Amino acid sequence: MKAIVLALISSSCLAGGHLSLGTSNRSSSSGGDSGGGGAMSSSSADKAYDHFAILGNKLGVPLEPQAGFTCGPPRGTDGFTTQNHSCVKFLDERCKGKPTKIHHIRSSGDVDRGQNCFMDEMNGATYLDRTLLSPPLQFIRLTGTDSVASKVFQITYTFAADDLTEDSKLGKALIAKYGPPSYKNPPIQMSWKMGEVSLGAECRMITGDHAAQGDFCTLTVEHRELDQKEQERQRVADDAARRAGAPPPPGL
Repeated sequence: MKAIVLALISSSCLAGGHLSLGTSNRSSSSGGDSGGGGAMSSSSADKAYDHFAILGNKLGVPLEPQAGFTCGPPRGTDGFTTQNHSCVKFLDERCKGKPTKIHHIRSSGDVDRGQNCFMDEMNGATYLDRTLLSPPLQFIRLTGTDSVASKVFQITYTFAADDLTEDSKLGKALIAKYGPPSYKNPPIQMSWKMGEVSLGAECRMITGDHAAQGDFCTLTVEHRELDQKEQERQRVADDAARRAGAPPPPGL
Protein backbone atom coordinates (compact mmCIF):
# COMPACT_ATOMS: atom_id res chain seq x y z
CA MET A 1 0.00 0.00 0.00
CA LYS A 2 2.94 2.33 0.71
CA ALA A 3 4.04 2.23 -2.94
CA ILE A 4 0.46 2.77 -4.09
CA VAL A 5 -0.05 5.86 -1.95
CA LEU A 6 3.32 7.31 -2.88
CA ALA A 7 2.36 6.93 -6.54
CA LEU A 8 -0.88 8.77 -5.88
CA ILE A 9 0.76 11.61 -3.99
CA SER A 10 3.42 12.13 -6.65
CA SER A 11 0.80 11.91 -9.43
CA SER A 12 3.02 9.48 -11.28
CA CYS A 13 1.86 7.17 -14.03
CA LEU A 14 0.14 3.90 -13.24
CA ALA A 15 2.59 1.02 -13.23
CA GLY A 16 2.25 -2.50 -11.93
CA GLY A 17 -1.20 -1.90 -10.47
CA HIS A 18 -0.09 1.02 -8.28
CA LEU A 19 -2.63 3.76 -7.77
CA SER A 20 -2.31 7.09 -9.52
CA LEU A 21 -5.12 9.53 -10.16
CA GLY A 22 -3.29 11.50 -12.82
CA THR A 23 -2.15 15.11 -12.75
CA SER A 24 -4.00 17.17 -10.20
CA ASN A 25 -6.41 19.70 -11.68
CA ARG A 26 -7.54 21.22 -8.40
CA SER A 27 -8.58 24.85 -8.78
CA SER A 28 -9.88 27.51 -6.40
CA SER A 29 -13.25 25.75 -6.62
CA SER A 30 -12.63 22.67 -4.50
CA GLY A 31 -14.09 19.20 -4.88
CA GLY A 32 -16.09 19.88 -1.74
CA ASP A 33 -18.19 22.49 -3.53
CA SER A 34 -21.74 21.19 -3.41
CA GLY A 35 -22.87 23.48 -6.23
CA GLY A 36 -26.27 25.05 -6.57
CA GLY A 37 -29.68 23.49 -6.95
CA GLY A 38 -31.27 22.54 -10.25
CA ALA A 39 -29.73 21.10 -13.38
CA MET A 40 -26.09 21.87 -14.13
CA SER A 41 -25.11 23.99 -17.09
CA SER A 42 -22.86 22.40 -19.71
CA SER A 43 -19.90 24.50 -18.57
CA SER A 44 -20.46 23.57 -14.90
CA ALA A 45 -20.71 19.88 -15.80
CA ASP A 46 -17.54 20.06 -17.90
CA LYS A 47 -15.72 21.72 -15.00
CA ALA A 48 -16.82 18.94 -12.65
CA TYR A 49 -15.85 16.29 -15.20
CA ASP A 50 -12.36 17.79 -15.46
CA HIS A 51 -11.96 18.16 -11.71
CA PHE A 52 -13.04 14.59 -10.95
CA ALA A 53 -11.08 12.87 -13.74
CA ILE A 54 -9.57 9.50 -12.77
CA LEU A 55 -6.39 8.41 -14.55
CA GLY A 56 -7.22 10.94 -17.26
CA ASN A 57 -10.67 9.44 -17.86
CA LYS A 58 -13.61 11.85 -17.68
CA LEU A 59 -17.38 11.67 -17.65
CA GLY A 60 -19.48 12.90 -20.56
CA VAL A 61 -17.33 11.52 -23.38
CA PRO A 62 -18.50 8.81 -25.82
CA LEU A 63 -18.21 5.37 -24.23
CA GLU A 64 -16.62 3.87 -27.32
CA PRO A 65 -13.96 3.79 -28.50
CA GLN A 66 -11.55 4.44 -25.62
CA ALA A 67 -7.93 3.45 -26.13
CA GLY A 68 -6.83 0.47 -24.05
CA PHE A 69 -10.35 -0.54 -22.98
CA THR A 70 -12.31 -3.65 -23.88
CA CYS A 71 -16.06 -3.08 -24.19
CA GLY A 72 -19.02 -5.39 -23.72
CA PRO A 73 -21.12 -6.52 -26.69
CA PRO A 74 -23.71 -4.17 -28.24
CA ARG A 75 -26.60 -3.14 -26.00
CA GLY A 76 -29.21 -5.84 -25.56
CA THR A 77 -27.10 -8.66 -27.02
CA ASP A 78 -28.59 -12.13 -26.41
CA GLY A 79 -31.57 -10.66 -24.60
CA PHE A 80 -29.52 -9.17 -21.76
CA THR A 81 -30.50 -5.84 -20.21
CA THR A 82 -29.20 -2.71 -21.93
CA GLN A 83 -28.15 -1.19 -18.60
CA ASN A 84 -24.55 -1.02 -17.34
CA HIS A 85 -23.00 -1.23 -20.81
CA SER A 86 -19.32 -0.88 -19.93
CA CYS A 87 -15.71 -0.87 -21.04
CA VAL A 88 -12.94 -2.13 -18.76
CA LYS A 89 -9.17 -1.92 -18.51
CA PHE A 90 -7.56 -4.37 -16.09
CA LEU A 91 -4.61 -2.85 -14.23
CA ASP A 92 -3.78 -5.98 -12.25
CA GLU A 93 -0.37 -7.60 -12.68
CA ARG A 94 -2.09 -10.97 -13.03
CA CYS A 95 -3.78 -9.78 -16.22
CA LYS A 96 -0.58 -8.97 -18.08
CA GLY A 97 -0.49 -10.98 -21.29
CA LYS A 98 -4.03 -12.31 -20.81
CA PRO A 99 -7.05 -11.46 -22.98
CA THR A 100 -9.72 -9.20 -21.46
CA LYS A 101 -13.37 -10.20 -21.68
CA ILE A 102 -16.55 -8.47 -20.46
CA HIS A 103 -20.18 -9.57 -20.73
CA HIS A 104 -23.39 -9.81 -18.71
CA ILE A 105 -23.77 -13.22 -17.09
CA ARG A 106 -26.75 -15.07 -15.65
CA SER A 107 -24.85 -18.04 -14.22
CA SER A 108 -21.28 -19.32 -13.93
CA GLY A 109 -21.77 -21.03 -17.27
CA ASP A 110 -21.81 -17.63 -18.97
CA VAL A 111 -18.29 -16.78 -17.78
CA ASP A 112 -15.99 -16.70 -20.78
CA ARG A 113 -13.94 -19.88 -21.14
CA GLY A 114 -10.18 -19.91 -21.35
CA GLN A 115 -7.33 -18.16 -19.60
CA ASN A 116 -8.37 -14.53 -19.30
CA CYS A 117 -9.43 -11.66 -17.07
CA PHE A 118 -13.21 -11.36 -17.15
CA MET A 119 -15.74 -8.86 -15.80
CA ASP A 120 -19.45 -9.42 -15.27
CA GLU A 121 -20.80 -6.35 -17.04
CA MET A 122 -23.87 -6.26 -14.80
CA ASN A 123 -22.30 -6.02 -11.33
CA GLY A 124 -18.56 -5.54 -11.91
CA ALA A 125 -17.48 -8.85 -10.39
CA THR A 126 -14.13 -10.05 -11.78
CA TYR A 127 -12.83 -13.50 -12.67
CA LEU A 128 -9.30 -14.74 -13.29
CA ASP A 129 -9.23 -17.85 -15.48
CA ARG A 130 -12.93 -18.48 -14.63
CA THR A 131 -12.37 -18.11 -10.85
CA LEU A 132 -14.40 -15.40 -9.07
CA LEU A 133 -12.01 -13.25 -7.06
CA SER A 134 -12.48 -11.53 -3.71
CA PRO A 135 -11.01 -8.95 -3.49
CA PRO A 136 -11.47 -8.20 -7.19
CA LEU A 137 -8.85 -7.64 -9.83
CA GLN A 138 -7.62 -4.06 -10.03
CA PHE A 139 -9.39 -2.27 -12.88
CA ILE A 140 -10.85 0.95 -14.20
CA ARG A 141 -14.36 0.67 -15.60
CA LEU A 142 -16.31 3.11 -17.77
CA THR A 143 -20.11 2.71 -17.62
CA GLY A 144 -22.21 4.28 -20.36
CA THR A 145 -25.63 5.87 -20.50
CA ASP A 146 -28.49 3.60 -21.56
CA SER A 147 -28.70 5.12 -25.04
CA VAL A 148 -27.52 4.30 -28.56
CA ALA A 149 -24.88 7.07 -28.56
CA SER A 150 -23.71 6.04 -25.10
CA LYS A 151 -21.77 8.53 -22.98
CA VAL A 152 -19.69 7.76 -19.89
CA PHE A 153 -21.72 8.64 -16.79
CA GLN A 154 -19.78 6.55 -14.24
CA ILE A 155 -16.12 5.62 -13.73
CA THR A 156 -15.00 3.07 -11.13
CA TYR A 157 -11.41 2.42 -10.08
CA THR A 158 -10.35 -0.40 -7.72
CA PHE A 159 -7.07 -0.62 -5.82
CA ALA A 160 -5.50 -1.95 -2.62
CA ALA A 161 -7.10 -1.07 0.73
CA ASP A 162 -6.05 1.65 3.14
CA ASP A 163 -7.79 3.76 5.79
CA LEU A 164 -9.84 6.72 4.57
CA THR A 165 -9.00 9.38 7.13
CA GLU A 166 -7.71 12.93 6.83
CA ASP A 167 -4.33 11.89 8.23
CA SER A 168 -3.86 8.59 6.36
CA LYS A 169 -1.62 8.53 3.29
CA LEU A 170 -4.55 7.69 1.03
CA GLY A 171 -6.80 10.33 2.58
CA LYS A 172 -4.13 13.02 2.27
CA ALA A 173 -3.53 12.13 -1.37
CA LEU A 174 -7.23 12.29 -2.22
CA ILE A 175 -7.67 15.63 -0.44
CA ALA A 176 -4.58 17.02 -2.19
CA LYS A 177 -6.15 16.25 -5.55
CA TYR A 178 -9.88 16.80 -4.99
CA GLY A 179 -10.02 19.21 -2.06
CA PRO A 180 -11.76 18.83 1.34
CA PRO A 181 -14.44 16.10 1.22
CA SER A 182 -18.13 16.97 1.41
CA TYR A 183 -18.73 13.93 3.61
CA LYS A 184 -16.51 11.77 5.82
CA ASN A 185 -17.13 8.46 7.53
CA PRO A 186 -13.66 7.39 8.71
CA PRO A 187 -12.02 5.04 8.15
CA ILE A 188 -14.17 3.67 5.30
CA GLN A 189 -15.73 6.55 3.32
CA MET A 190 -15.07 9.97 1.84
CA SER A 191 -17.09 11.80 -0.81
CA TRP A 192 -17.04 15.00 -2.83
CA LYS A 193 -19.73 16.82 -4.79
CA MET A 194 -19.88 19.51 -7.47
CA GLY A 195 -23.45 20.21 -8.52
CA GLU A 196 -24.97 16.92 -9.70
CA VAL A 197 -21.59 15.20 -10.05
CA SER A 198 -20.34 13.11 -7.12
CA LEU A 199 -17.08 11.35 -6.32
CA GLY A 200 -16.94 8.69 -3.63
CA ALA A 201 -14.12 6.69 -2.11
CA GLU A 202 -14.87 3.53 -0.14
CA CYS A 203 -12.51 1.07 1.52
CA ARG A 204 -13.24 -2.33 3.01
CA MET A 205 -16.94 -2.03 2.24
CA ILE A 206 -19.29 -4.94 1.49
CA THR A 207 -20.65 -4.63 -2.04
CA GLY A 208 -23.66 -5.96 -3.91
CA ASP A 209 -24.99 -9.40 -4.68
CA HIS A 210 -22.32 -11.73 -6.16
CA ALA A 211 -19.79 -8.89 -6.43
CA ALA A 212 -16.39 -9.08 -4.77
CA GLN A 213 -15.97 -7.74 -1.26
CA GLY A 214 -13.26 -7.34 1.37
CA ASP A 215 -9.84 -5.75 1.58
CA PHE A 216 -9.83 -3.25 -1.28
CA CYS A 217 -10.88 0.32 -2.14
CA THR A 218 -13.02 1.80 -4.88
CA LEU A 219 -13.07 5.33 -6.23
CA THR A 220 -16.24 6.13 -8.20
CA VAL A 221 -17.27 9.30 -9.99
CA GLU A 222 -20.74 9.54 -11.50
CA HIS A 223 -23.35 11.85 -12.96
CA ARG A 224 -26.62 9.95 -12.64
CA GLU A 225 -28.64 12.81 -14.07
CA LEU A 226 -26.64 12.52 -17.31
CA ASP A 227 -27.82 8.92 -17.67
CA GLN A 228 -31.42 9.96 -17.02
CA LYS A 229 -31.24 12.80 -19.55
CA GLU A 230 -29.73 10.54 -22.22
CA GLN A 231 -32.38 7.88 -21.61
CA GLU A 232 -35.10 10.50 -22.09
CA ARG A 233 -33.38 11.79 -25.23
CA GLN A 234 -33.27 8.21 -26.55
CA ARG A 235 -36.93 7.65 -25.73
CA VAL A 236 -37.95 10.77 -27.66
CA ALA A 237 -35.82 9.70 -30.64
CA ASP A 238 -37.26 6.18 -30.59
CA ASP A 239 -40.82 7.53 -30.43
CA ALA A 240 -40.15 9.85 -33.37
CA ALA A 241 -38.67 7.01 -35.42
CA ARG A 242 -41.63 4.78 -34.60
CA ARG A 243 -44.11 7.43 -35.74
CA ALA A 244 -42.13 8.14 -38.90
CA GLY A 245 -42.08 4.42 -39.74
CA ALA A 246 -45.79 3.91 -39.24
CA PRO A 247 -47.77 2.60 -42.26
CA PRO A 248 -49.87 5.02 -44.34
CA PRO A 249 -53.27 5.71 -42.75
CA PRO A 250 -56.24 3.86 -44.19
CA GLY A 251 -58.62 5.63 -46.51
CA LEU A 252 -60.98 7.67 -44.38
